[in-house]
Amino acid sequence: MSLAEDFRKLFGNHRPGYERTPNRPRLLGATGMSKMPYGGDMPQSNTCLDKYALLHFNSNGQPSIASARAIEGLFEANTGRQVRIFLDPSATICENSDVERFSAYIWYKLQLKNNYEAILTGRWFTKDHIFFGLAHWFLGLDILNTPLPWPGETNHIGINNIRKSAGTLKDTMYKMLKTNALNAKAFFTTVPIKENLLATNREEYKKAVKQIFDFICTHINKDSKYNRNTMLEVYAFYQQKNSFTTEKNRASAMLISDTEQYAGKKIPEDGEKVYTWETPAKPFLYGSAYNHTFNAKDVYWGISADNYKVYESRWKFADDLVYGAGLIKDYALQSAGITRDEEITADNVANVKFADHFIHSFDYSEGVQQYFEQDVTFYYRNKYDEDGNETGEDMNVPFITLSEKGITRLWSVDIFPDSAIIDLRFNPKTSKFDPSHPLSSELIPEELNDLHNLNLRDEEENRYSITLTEGGFLLHSAAAGKTWQIMHGDYTLAPKEEKGNNNEML
Repeated sequence: MSLAEDFRKLFGNHRPGYERTPNRPRLLGATGMSKMPYGGDMPQSNTCLDKYALLHFNSNGQPSIASARAIEGLFEANTGRQVRIFLDPSATICENSDVERFSAYIWYKLQLKNNYEAILTGRWFTKDHIFFGLAHWFLGLDILNTPLPWPGETNHIGINNIRKSAGTLKDTMYKMLKTNALNAKAFFTTVPIKENLLATNREEYKKAVKQIFDFICTHINKDSKYNRNTMLEVYAFYQQKNSFTTEKNRASAMLISDTEQYAGKKIPEDGEKVYTWETPAKPFLYGSAYNHTFNAKDVYWGISADNYKVYESRWKFADDLVYGAGLIKDYALQSAGITRDEEITADNVANVKFADHFIHSFDYSEGVQQYFEQDVTFYYRNKYDEDGNETGEDMNVPFITLSEKGITRLWSVDIFPDSAIIDLRFNPKTSKFDPSHPLSSELIPEELNDLHNLNLRDEEENRYSITLTEGGFLLHSAAAGKTWQIMHGDYTLAPKEEKGNNNEML
């Protein structure tokens, strides 16, 4: 905050003394001094308002000027959106004024689009590796990386590196098998979000995360085959081979046992065995899913849900959105080829989004469904023949072919971070306040479309209301304990009890 803004917060926005102001009432013997608060010297016929002619309230709920043609710095209570209220329908903001179009806060519009069934493509698996026993949740599907870094990486917050390099994971990490259109009704968050919200107001932070989580859960739940506890295990992959061979050991024993259970039969116990998994063609990729997961405190940057102590991709989605709001906003701007809110126009606003993010869940399969594109046939053989010689692959006995594809559920969502201040302009024909977004009507919460009266608050949670009267409006400030009457065509604040003295409010 600048020094000038600090002074304005303390003493009110006084129009700079070097600016000529017409028809200024003066104190006897004084120069440049006015009986009226700043902004009251703007001619009533002048429909163009600068920042000094906008009414705002101090921390005690007291108004800054005597004119209420336009009111600045308040939030509509139900939607949480910062609004600029025009009681004078003809008033406009001067073109070259430094009145802000954008808020310091961020609100999200979330649009769930499609539900996919997919399998892993394997394009990210470029180096040969044996993973037996190491569980993987594809955290590349999360928006932000996690506080728990992979070995050799540093612990820093950022947009997930896989996401940044892939752009969208559709057909890059996943092959889409089936698509169901969701076209869910757009959801608008109501908590004004800043990146440091967790430090400044933990309760508001939790409220913001929970409302996003609750919205997601109305569409992504058990009924839609969401499984929150499942993680993927990748057992082995080779680029230039189409099989993997091992003996029974601590790492492979559970997989062999699960495969027997799935097949409903046992491998003969008549000596040492060699086991082979084989795909029809290279590369060899084999992975399945188990019900185990990360501890929640290791993967959230913000807070864990009270009733979810393990990693939950829906909660991670909500926590990432609130904790990393600034990073996500920057990412969305970059997606439109710009770097600042002021560069957003009606032409590029639709591209200011974090598009095709996927909330994900692996179907639970107890280690026996193949999640990659090829079937896997499981063989066993005795390690030694009757003469004590080691056997070869020609002695393999097929046990089961895992032809079912393990399905990954993906729910795509577009994320629009919006900071625009929405105008609410009184319409005398309908007696409603018409909302106007400076960039796109698509970013206006539906709840702002039918307002006859306004319930408002400021940054310090002081409450205000504007109600219609026969000749104008009543403006009430709960913190100040005062109500003012404002008449159409005049817009001067008149204390309801003493309408003749407009300066009683000071």
